[in-house]
Amino acid sequence: MKFDNIIILVIFLVVVSFGGLLAGMVYFNLTTLDSTLRTINFDLPIQNNASAGNLTDFQDILSIVVYPILGLKESLPYLTYFMVFAFVIALAITAYLTSKNPVFFVVHLLFTFIITYFCMLLSNMYKSLISQPFINQMMINFTIYNKLMFYLPQIVFLTSLIFGVISFINIMKPQSSNVTGALNYGGDY
Repeated sequence: MKFDNIIILVIFLVVVSFGGLLAGMVYFNLTTLDSTLRTINFDLPIQNNASAGNLTDFQDILSIVVYPILGLKESLPYLTYFMVFAFVIALAITAYLTSKNPVFFVVHLLFTFIITYFCMLLSNMYKSLISQPFINQMMINFTIYNKLMFYLPQIVFLTSLIFGVISFINIMKPQSSNVTGALNYGGDY
């Protein structure tokens, strides 16, 4: 497909924009659930304490069953960081592998300017969202994601430009090792 790097750029933009907010909401809800469950405690009506082990109250059951699952919420900020880096790497690989014609470098450059404009809109939207006290409290643990969204236009523009240049350089590399006197630019068209 000719526009794989453009499709990856759009996917990058959409997933980064909404994936971090979704992870922030899940993190906030799991933290709220964790703090709420810790306030509930009552003794278990067990007749024979020897068969129940060391389970005496509701918090003992929650510490075995629920709290380990809720502890996984600490990995959500790291998952968003890895998600961002995975899409940057995917963009690099796709730009390098799919270049066929120099015209697509110009199309990629024009699309980069358009997508950078939308990134400015998304970044401004995120700044207005983060100015709300509730959303700010919800996203406080996602510091790198917050920085990423504040500087999203610059990040998308520079990565897209760098990988577009890599794609263009791939066009200019020799396609066969048989030609020694001159460079064989591009494929046989």
